Amino acid sequence: MRSMIAWLTNICGTDEDDLRRGRTTVIVAFVMICLAVLAIPLTFSGSNLLISLVIIIISITAYLITIAITRRGYIGIGSLVLIAFITLPILTPIVIQSSPTSPLTSPFYLVLSILVAGLTVRPVFIWLVLVANIVGLFVAWTIANTPIFIDQLQTSLILAALFLQVGTAWFTFIGGQITDNALKEARRLSNEARQNAARLAELNTTLELQVEQRTKALQIALRDLEQRTAEQARLLAENEQQRQVIRELSVPVLPVNNTTLVMPLIGALDTARIVNMQQQALNQIEHTNARELIIDVTGVPVIDSQVAKGLLQLVEAARLMGTQVILVGIRPEVAQTLVTLGIDLHHIRTYSTLQAALAKR
Repeated sequence: MRSMIAWLTNICGTDEDDLRRGRTTVIVAFVMICLAVLAIPLTFSGSNLLISLVIIIISITAYLITIAITRRGYIGIGSLVLIAFITLPILTPIVIQSSPTSPLTSPFYLVLSILVAGLTVRPVFIWLVLVANIVGLFVAWTIANTPIFIDQLQTSLILAALFLQVGTAWFTFIGGQITDNALKEARRLSNEARQNAARLAELNTTLELQVEQRTKALQIALRDLEQRTAEQARLLAENEQQRQVIRELSVPVLPVNNTTLVMPLIGALDTARIVNMQQQALNQIEHTNARELIIDVTGVPVIDSQVAKGLLQLVEAARLMGTQVILVGIRPEVAQTLVTLGIDLHHIRTYSTLQAALAKR
């Protein structure tokens, strides 16, 4: 059953409102076919059996045509055919005078065509259906030579039927307008939602592209930073090596023979150079097992108390390691400064020049 309904309501078209009306038209036509089939047994109890069967067969055929037309996408035509073949079977008993009460009772059934019109056509066409119903009634009464408005009861029934159709048309029109406005608003909101979703998807794509580009840029910057860091580390290592070489060259310790080392000092001695001097001298004494260390201070412009203290510390440390320290190259102004400062160097062997110290050995 569901598959059959799904097949019947498969309408060709793209407009959502037309598709909704088309599906409603098909469903109503299918219901009318079912009602017509159920009405067949009732015709056998009437006097006009043949006419009733012909009307039912024509109606079923018309409803089938309505379904076929609507499914092909001709929704407006299918709706009008459906309404027409709902109206005609109601007007036919008036024309053929199937019963004495038909001219008075049939107008009330025309409300059904107005209700169907409210479901299957646009609201403005409801008034056309109302006009067609009223015109059809008067035409049917004219063809059947039915006297109308001849007494108060008949007039009241006819006016009630007409008023019922007008009232039904009015309320159906209002309901259709409200439904159409609601559907238009829903379509507008749906379109806005789709547009917003499309813009959001576009922004998301753009954002992903920007994130990817920024990520690549950050990766490139990180690689550059890593390379620069590595290069900086390499330069720092080279710089440290160069400083070490400079420190070693600034206080060189030169071996004269297996037991004698010479340390020529050149330039001013600050705290760092004094410490470096001590380390270099003691390391060389340890490695060579030298017994004499000749310190040449000819190139030292000033020997103050700090420099003298550093020299004395080196002498004491070397003595502890079994090495004698000889101090050479003390210039007169340096000697005078040492005496003025009260620095006692009497326990240190001194010579005026390096040649003199080497010659006395």
